[in-house]
Amino acid sequence: MTSTSTPIKDSPVWIFISLLLIIFLGGYLFGPCKGSTERPNTVPKDASFDKKTNHYQMIGEGYFREWYENGNLVAIVPIDALGRPDGIGKKLNYFDGTTIMEGKMVNGERDGLWKFYFSDGKMYIEQNYKAGYRKKQLWIQSAEIGNENGAYFRYYRNGRLNEKGFFDGGLRTGDWVRYYPDTKVEAKGSYSEDKKIGEWFYYYPTGVKEASELYSESGELVSRNTYYPNGSPWCIVKQNKTPECN
Repeated sequence: MTSTSTPIKDSPVWIFISLLLIIFLGGYLFGPCKGSTERPNTVPKDASFDKKTNHYQMIGEGYFREWYENGNLVAIVPIDALGRPDGIGKKLNYFDGTTIMEGKMVNGERDGLWKFYFSDGKMYIEQNYKAGYRKKQLWIQSAEIGNENGAYFRYYRNGRLNEKGFFDGGLRTGDWVRYYPDTKVEAKGSYSEDKKIGEWFYYYPTGVKEASELYSESGELVSRNTYYPNGSPWCIVKQNKTPECN
């Protein structure tokens, strides 16, 4: 029997090429294209669109400005002659324009007190920075900056304090305390160059001690005691020894 099919069109290669053509044409005809979207009236004509961030950006009149694709302003930062952020700037919520971050920049680095807000405008974090002063060197992308310096406060949405401490050139140092939403202490202890040192204490929401830890001056864990919610001892763990548990 003679086959009526065409060898080329029945080959896997031809089928694969046909599928690619269908996908390409479908994306071209029906896929979203930024070039076809009308620029919002609130965005200046000189602003360029960054496809990676979906933001319009523009430098002019001594400022760097950024707009979200919906046309709402989301950042305004003064810049120096070299184009580095320099002065008091802020970032805004792309949806309603409320401030979500504000503070001072010096030569492209954060300096002084910076404030970060929840989406509803309530205080989230108060963090101090010092331009040009770093002990912690960051080699990968991180939410941390590396020049955090001074008092640090983080809040719950209800305004109560969640955590407080102190930074030295990006490193946690001194006494730190973390609280439950009802203001009871959750954990407390001290840091030295980002390492826990001395005694640390942890508590259940009821206020009963959950655990205690002892660290050496170099930040090495020496021992850890844990407790049941009723306060009775649970386990004792000491360095290089078998845990003793009840």
